[in-house]
Amino acid sequence: MNAASAVAAHTFRPQLLERRSRLQAAAGSVPDDYFAGLIAEIDAALARIEHGQFGICESCHDSIEQDRLAHNPLIRFCLDHLSQAELRAHQQDLDLATQIQSKLLPPRDLALDHWETQYRYQPVGAVGGDYCELIILGDGKSLFFAVGDVAGKGVAASLLMTHLSAIFRSLLSLDLSLADLVARANRLFCESTAPAHYATLVCGRATPLGIELCSAGHCPPLVVRRDATERLDSTGLPLGLFCGGQYAVRNINLDDGESLVLYSDGITEAQDPAGDDYQEERLIRALRDRVDQSSGTMADGVLQDVARFRQTRPPVDDMTLLIVRRRR
Repeated sequence: MNAASAVAAHTFRPQLLERRSRLQAAAGSVPDDYFAGLIAEIDAALARIEHGQFGICESCHDSIEQDRLAHNPLIRFCLDHLSQAELRAHQQDLDLATQIQSKLLPPRDLALDHWETQYRYQPVGAVGGDYCELIILGDGKSLFFAVGDVAGKGVAASLLMTHLSAIFRSLLSLDLSLADLVARANRLFCESTAPAHYATLVCGRATPLGIELCSAGHCPPLVVRRDATERLDSTGLPLGLFCGGQYAVRNINLDDGESLVLYSDGITEAQDPAGDDYQEERLIRALRDRVDQSSGTMADGVLQDVARFRQTRPPVDDMTLLIVRRRR
């Protein structure tokens, strides 16, 4: 068994077996051609895993797109060899996913008495797997914020991002501590997704007194002060890896005009034509060059700097940037 087949056996075989078991239970003892057809499709996919052909297009024998396999492990053809009807259905799925994701994205800017935010999101495709949340809490003076990155790309990652957003939105109404909020979100995400699915995350609450911050394996947040920039290392594991994970919280105090910057690795790992990464050091320079500018100008300037760095090289990952600034 080659490496790709081993991954398929580890990742997809348990999912397919569970799906088969559920279909058999649903069908019961009543003969049904529809159920029988679905079970036959699953058996065929299991056979492809056993013979090392899973994820290989039956027309061109090239690899099927991983995000499509994650979304539907029964598919047998790559995008280049779908029928016209299948292409139309695929485009309709993309259009619907784009509409759903656009409705979940927060506004580009929010302002409270003590805080203002600016957020920018550039998916690499029609939909993406980056997660960003901005929610004004019940007292009207505090803000919950989050930036995350779900493993994978495309529709499958977008669905997981939507699921993660729903988890946090449902838990916020319980008025939990930030540590308990993230621990419960991790458990729910872990118990409701496949073992190969996980998400890095950094989230927090901005209150009139300051910021509480919790990190789960995500890119290190940056505190942009007047005369220096502080890097905050991640202290927790990504969500979805271990259901019993515990998460630490740190407190951050910002003076007027100082900012907390969250971002995804689509920014720091963007590459120029020579294959060199943008890296965290250049991001810090781009932020410091704009430390006296508005948070909106700072956010736009960073993405413009990334675009200049890439030159003609297209992006390969979603880019998210969130600035939380103490108002002057």
